[in-house]
Amino acid sequence: MVTGAKWYGAILEPFTVDRKVRGDKEDIVLGSRTIEAIHIPGHSPGSMAFVMESDGFRVLFGQDVHGPLDASLLSDRDSYIKSLELLISLEADILCEGHYGVIRGKDRVKEFIRSFIS
Repeated sequence: MVTGAKWYGAILEPFTVDRKVRGDKEDIVLGSRTIEAIHIPGHSPGSMAFVMESDGFRVLFGQDVHGPLDASLLSDRDSYIKSLELLISLEADILCEGHYGVIRGKDRVKEFIRSFIS
């Protein structure tokens, strides 16, 4: 189990996964909405992002776009950079990033993601 929970003083009990995303991308239908699940390895081997359309905006949910990269998370820098480039190519209008909050505007989203490529 790869998790950063201990960094935050949290304890996660193991649980059974009832749905696994197969491959690099998979559409998940929830009612009238479709959410695209995208595998973005690098921060950790199982990192995921989710994209959906809402009120004409392309919304990207990315928990750990900022990383960090750490051996305890089984991080891989090359995969991380490729994943960030993939996220930039999605042309999101809004990024909901798990630690930095909500970033609005295509240019600002791209700029934020690019800031971690160096």
